[in-house]
Amino acid sequence: MQKTILITGGAGFIGSHVVRLMVKKYPDYRILNLDALTYAGNLENLTDVENDPNYTFIKADITDADAVKEIFEKNRPDGVIHLAAESHVDRSISGPMAFVRTNVT
Repeated sequence: MQKTILITGGAGFIGSHVVRLMVKKYPDYRILNLDALTYAGNLENLTDVENDPNYTFIKADITDADAVKEIFEKNRPDGVIHLAAESHVDRSISGPMAFVRTNVT
């Protein structure tokens, strides 16, 4: 049975590197990339794997509990690599709750 790995924040700088590594290194795994595509996410980081048969992009926000529950129920991942996070610390000064919501909750 094919293993499924869910990677959150997979369109960000670090996440896209992890997604590309996993897609290429584990062709027998199904790699799901969950990203909200906020200021930090960019699908252009993944053009080299976007059509690979073991890669799927899911546009969703990890702070949306209903969406995440549906993704888990539909895909039943065997593992999660959680890389979704607010970055740019200077933004935390004007909007700290966004950091708490995304990075912790």
